This record gives sequence, C-alpha cells and structure tokens, in this order.
Amino acid sequence: MNSKIILSFITIMLSAAPFVSTAQSWDDDDEFYIPSRQGLEFGVNIGVYKAHQNSTVFYNGAGWYELGDNLATLYTIEERLFLGNTEDQINNALNLGGGNFWIPYDSSPLLLPYDPGLMMGLKMLYFWNPESALVMSLDAVNLNAAGPWTLETDLLPGQGQGSTDIRVYGIFGKERRMLGTFGYRTAAYIVDAASWIFELGGTATGVQVKSNFIMVEDNSYDLITFYNGNGQFSGATSNLTSVGFGLYGVIGLEAMFEEGGNLEANFRVSRDKIKLGSYEENLWNFAVYVTWLIPPHIGDFVRASF
Repeated sequence: MNSKIILSFITIMLSAAPFVSTAQSWDDDDEFYIPSRQGLEFGVNIGVYKAHQNSTVFYNGAGWYELGDNLATLYTIEERLFLGNTEDQINNALNLGGGNFWIPYDSSPLLLPYDPGLMMGLKMLYFWNPESALVMSLDAVNLNAAGPWTLETDLLPGQGQGSTDIRVYGIFGKERRMLGTFGYRTAAYIVDAASWIFELGGTATGVQVKSNFIMVEDNSYDLITFYNGNGQFSGATSNLTSVGFGLYGVIGLEAMFEEGGNLEANFRVSRDKIKLGSYEENLWNFAVYVTWLIPPHIGDFVRASF
C-alpha cells in the first residue's frame, strides 16, 4: 500500500514539474556562475535508518504493555505457550514424552537490537532564494528486531553437558514507521556548484506494529493474538498504529548541476516520541540518505518519450 502511494505521488510530481515555477537557473558570465533558485522542487530519498533499541522492550516477551485493541492481547512467552492446546504442541515438538518444560524468569533479554532499515520517501522544497527554503519529507521504513529466548526441560542435557536441558530459540518484532518532517533549510555555498545544507524542524512519526512472535523448533507462535477459548487464534482487529511528535536536524552536502537533477548526501538526527501500544518514550533516531532532486524540465522529456 505504501509503495502504491509513493509511486502515485512520484507520477504526479513528474507531471506537475513543467508547470512549477523555475526552481533553479544559472546566470552565465564569462568568469563565474551565479545560482538563482526560487519556487518548488521535488525529490526522492533513499538511505538507511537506524532506530534506538529502547523501543524493542515492547517485543521482549514480557508482555508489559497494552495494545489498544478491542480483542487482541500482547501475551508473555509463558502465557502464550500454555494457552489452549499450545502446551501439547510444544511437548510433541520437543519430543518430551511425559516430561515437562518451563520458562525461566530470565528467559529473554530486556532489549532486542533493531536491524538497520532501508528508508525510502519523497521530499518537497519551496525556495525563495538559493540559501533559504521550507522543506517537507515523508519516508517509510520497515524495521526488524530479533533476539534469543530460552526454555528448560526436565530431560537430560545433550552430550552430558551440565545438569539442565536448555533450549534457545528466537523472538522477533516487526514494525513499519512513517517518518514525516517539516522544517527550514539554509545553505552555505562552498563553490558555485556545491554547498553545505542545514535543516531544523519538527517530526511526526507513525509506528505500526506488524508482528511479535517466537519460534519453537520449526513452529512460530504469535504473542499478539486473540484466543477465543475453542482452540482458535486470530490477529488484532486494528492496525496498531500510533503517532508521536518530535524535533530533527539535518546536515548535508549538495552537488548542483546546470540542468537540475541535483544530488544531496544527508545525515539526519531526530528526537522522536515513539509509541507502541501503551509504551511511549522520547528517543534518538538516525538516518543517512541521498536525495535526488527531480529536474524541473523532466516532464517535457517524459511526454516526448511517448
């Protein structure tokens, strides 16, 4: 769904580009260039987003938080494995026979590390001179968090090692973030065709919880689920999305070209209120990305191609 929205927006921007006031031109002189920049510009962002790991406490299997869903519950690992007929499934998967398993109090870590996520999005800028602009962007990123958890059985440990049979499996959290920013941008020219860029502004971060599950052997068990009491499980009835606000800053370098199609290399740091269910915390998050600013006359080229 997000990809369809982004593709549609790119198509609209390409179509609208010829009708937008000239965003960049160059006054040619025998000795030097003087950049002139006014009006709207559109760009495409792509890069890497690194989220603060504190918010992964939501996925650690302790079940400390409410979902805000009418039916589904965020269960602890222990609650989930003894819900309905799940205990029998685990016994069969572990070949316990008449044995038992249990979950130790320190079964899972407090925090799970997020993998860096691929960030893609769109940017819109309004210039009133080459050094000053308002800038707005909307980016999307999928994040995955993973870590180990353990259970113990009353079987003898393999190969006679130790006195306790400990099994180690994986616990996983998946979420999608929509990152909106709106701020002021200024530039400091290094040479005629390159400048440092700086941004300051506000953020709106929407976080959608996609899944939280554990593995036991080859089977997965959702910790976010609804149990109807008859051995049936179902997912949440809402999309489990919350929005928080914050602040951000960007430092970057822009390379400018006479025909447009400028390139930016950016580093963004933000202090965002991250909300997952009843969990919320102000956290530092980071992104490194490049922006391709669409040339204002690309619409003429697109129409000529058809």
